Amino acid sequence: MVKCKNMIKSFARDTLLGAEIIDETKDEIALQILIKHSEFPIEKAVRRMVIVALSANRDSISALKKRDDVLFQSVINAHHDTNRLGLYAVRQLKFGIERNLFRELGFRTPKEFLLYRIIVNDITNIAEDALNIVNNLSTLRKQIDDQLLFIKEPIDEEVYSQLLNFNSIAHQMFEEATKAMFKRAYNDAEKLIAKRGSFVTLETELIRLISSKKMDPNVAAILRLMLDSSRRILDYGQNISELTLNRTVEEICTSFEVK
Repeated sequence: MVKCKNMIKSFARDTLLGAEIIDETKDEIALQILIKHSEFPIEKAVRRMVIVALSANRDSISALKKRDDVLFQSVINAHHDTNRLGLYAVRQLKFGIERNLFRELGFRTPKEFLLYRIIVNDITNIAEDALNIVNNLSTLRKQIDDQLLFIKEPIDEEVYSQLLNFNSIAHQMFEEATKAMFKRAYNDAEKLIAKRGSFVTLETELIRLISSKKMDPNVAAILRLMLDSSRRILDYGQNISELTLNRTVEEICTSFEVK
């Protein structure tokens, strides 16, 4: 399935002028030929960026165990797509702010230009971290293939299982944070900010577990990279929640002033 999806994405990216993947599920990909910016608004572009960047992160962690070219290429392609969508979003923001078109972009105030610019940057960083992980994995695999490095022990299942769990929690929080932002859900954003602190213990325990295991230092370094990327996703989720909270408070205060 991953291979087929990569082929479709490559075809759309390299062959169809103006084509963009506007939605994706486990079994389906929706393509649309874009004629005007209004057909692919900035909110939809950012939603798509979230899906692609988190998919890249997920595949980069799966690649630790599988280490196959399909997963590596999937992350590289997703990184490329995230950057392409990010540039598209930034162009729209630049065009809108120069002409004061915040309402045309679906914003309520001009300050939302900055909000979306920060979020686009955070999402781009998630994909960048995923690419960094697979680049390190690729180097590790080459050293093993060239017999410059000998790793006898398989990946520690306990560590890998807990890493996957921590990564899943990070993804969930980030997805919930972006949903709260799009819905302008003050209460949801506030709950997510409070929830972030509860994951610190889980992160500390995972660091201790990795340190306690006897494993090749090269593998341990990559595990730490993966842990750090998951922690950053949690931090980005908190950051987005705080921005959502600030925006919602400003809107409430403004509505009182108008009355």
